[in-house]
Amino acid sequence: MFPRLPKRASNQDSLGCFVDARGAAACVAAGGVLVAAVCVQTAFAAARESRQQGPAAAPSADSPPAQAAPAQSAPKASDASPADAVAPGKGFRQEVEGSTFVIELVPFVMPAKAPAEGGAKRTLYVSTTEIPWDLFDVFVYGTDKSDGKSNEKADAVTKPTKPYIGMDRDFGRIGYPVISPTFLSAKQFCEWLSAKTGRTYRLPTPDEWTALCEQSGIDPKNSADYAWVKENSNEKTHKLGSKKADKLGLFDLFGNACEWVDDGSKLGVVAGGSYLDSVVDLGCGVFAPCKPVEWNEIDPQFPKSKWWYSSGGFVGFRVICEAK
Repeated sequence: MFPRLPKRASNQDSLGCFVDARGAAACVAAGGVLVAAVCVQTAFAAARESRQQGPAAAPSADSPPAQAAPAQSAPKASDASPADAVAPGKGFRQEVEGSTFVIELVPFVMPAKAPAEGGAKRTLYVSTTEIPWDLFDVFVYGTDKSDGKSNEKADAVTKPTKPYIGMDRDFGRIGYPVISPTFLSAKQFCEWLSAKTGRTYRLPTPDEWTALCEQSGIDPKNSADYAWVKENSNEKTHKLGSKKADKLGLFDLFGNACEWVDDGSKLGVVAGGSYLDSVVDLGCGVFAPCKPVEWNEIDPQFPKSKWWYSSGGFVGFRVICEAK
């Protein structure tokens, strides 16, 4: 489950040949950080040139990507304004200052724990889609701060370094799921989003992701109408919401990008499968471990980035909200 991105075997003594998931190839030197970095850049440049009419190219490390449209001006505050109360059992829309993307959230019920554990049913809220580049780019590049739409708490959150290559793999940017962030990047995004909105956002736990799966009404083994998987994805991500929504109103719970889950470990686990996984490998209780060495094998830096998985162009996430 969760295979590495396609690549061809290399000659261990000379040059290898890196192939991204769209088939564009460029040689990567087996040794030499500078040469490797140039070759990786060349791979993505070749992919973009071969699809001149395709989705917008990824931003450079120094220039943030374009947003769909500018958001209206708002005064800068020292803290996020208190969040409005959420009506019990109803979803809500979360606007984020400085971003044109609005997060849609729907409720789901976490089953009561065993009476001996003193548990009770509780309602949580989950984003209907995986987090898109549109919003994640605001977090990474700090465009909300430069536009005067941030606050002190959000500014204080440690953010990822700007990627040195196009982490979207040229699949698409606006409206597409963010891919390649590490578990740490996803957790920091949740901290930033909480500071921006005044609500508590985080990654789902294994029990919560399993509950989402069980309440989705989808048979994971028969999910082609709901999921971009190996059999129908053409080895790439697709626009959010381009498949059917499940019973809860969620899109891409299976397939497209696999999703970070917080199991309490340092590296996290992933669930749901991605565009590289077959439907036969999907399941509600299937969690795959993070493989940092394999998922960062083309990163020419030393030490490897703790914020991005250069070979992990299939990992994304959605968020849970503990709205009151």
